[in-house]
Amino acid sequence: MADVMHAAGLRREAMLRRLFRTQGCWHDVTTYAAVAPEWKLQATEAESAILDGAPRLQGCH
Repeated sequence: MADVMHAAGLRREAMLRRLFRTQGCWHDVTTYAAVAPEWKLQATEAESAILDGAPRLQGCH
Protein backbone atom coordinates (compact mmCIF):
# COMPACT_ATOMS: atom_id res chain seq x y z
CA MET A 1 0.00 0.00 0.00
CA ALA A 2 2.89 2.39 0.68
CA ASP A 3 3.89 2.24 -3.01
CA VAL A 4 0.35 3.12 -4.11
CA MET A 5 0.13 6.07 -1.72
CA HIS A 6 3.56 7.33 -2.77
CA ALA A 7 2.59 7.07 -6.45
CA ALA A 8 -0.50 9.17 -5.67
CA GLY A 9 1.76 11.92 -4.33
CA LEU A 10 1.15 11.20 -0.66
CA ARG A 11 3.83 10.81 1.99
CA ARG A 12 3.68 8.86 5.22
CA GLU A 13 2.89 11.24 8.03
CA ALA A 14 2.33 9.05 11.09
CA MET A 15 2.01 5.50 12.31
CA LEU A 16 -0.60 4.94 14.98
CA ARG A 17 0.61 1.87 16.79
CA ARG A 18 -1.89 -0.65 18.13
CA LEU A 19 -4.79 1.63 17.35
CA PHE A 20 -7.51 -1.01 17.40
CA ARG A 21 -7.96 -4.66 18.23
CA THR A 22 -9.99 -7.25 16.36
CA GLN A 23 -10.18 -10.99 16.91
CA GLY A 24 -7.43 -10.79 19.52
CA CYS A 25 -4.90 -8.94 17.31
CA TRP A 26 -3.75 -5.34 17.58
CA HIS A 27 -3.53 -3.35 14.34
CA ASP A 28 -1.40 -0.37 13.35
CA VAL A 29 -2.72 2.40 11.09
CA THR A 30 -0.54 4.56 8.86
CA THR A 31 -1.72 8.03 7.88
CA TYR A 32 -0.65 9.75 4.67
CA ALA A 33 -0.82 13.38 3.60
CA ALA A 34 0.18 15.72 0.80
CA VAL A 35 1.23 19.35 0.88
CA ALA A 36 -1.19 21.29 -1.33
CA PRO A 37 1.41 23.01 -3.56
CA GLU A 38 3.08 19.66 -4.32
CA TRP A 39 -0.18 17.80 -4.85
CA LYS A 40 -1.59 20.57 -7.01
CA LEU A 41 1.10 19.96 -9.62
CA GLN A 42 -0.59 16.66 -10.54
CA ALA A 43 -4.19 17.58 -9.72
CA THR A 44 -6.93 17.57 -12.32
CA GLU A 45 -8.69 20.83 -13.18
CA ALA A 46 -11.64 19.92 -10.95
CA GLU A 47 -9.35 19.01 -8.03
CA SER A 48 -7.44 22.27 -8.44
CA ALA A 49 -10.72 24.20 -8.32
CA ILE A 50 -11.55 22.53 -4.99
CA LEU A 51 -8.13 23.46 -3.59
CA ASP A 52 -8.65 27.04 -4.79
CA GLY A 53 -11.94 27.22 -2.87
CA ALA A 54 -14.29 27.23 -5.84
CA PRO A 55 -17.93 26.64 -4.94
CA ARG A 56 -19.00 23.02 -5.22
CA LEU A 57 -22.10 21.80 -7.00
CA GLN A 58 -24.90 20.53 -4.81
CA GLY A 59 -26.46 17.11 -5.28
CA CYS A 60 -25.31 13.53 -5.64
CA HIS A 61 -21.81 12.76 -6.90
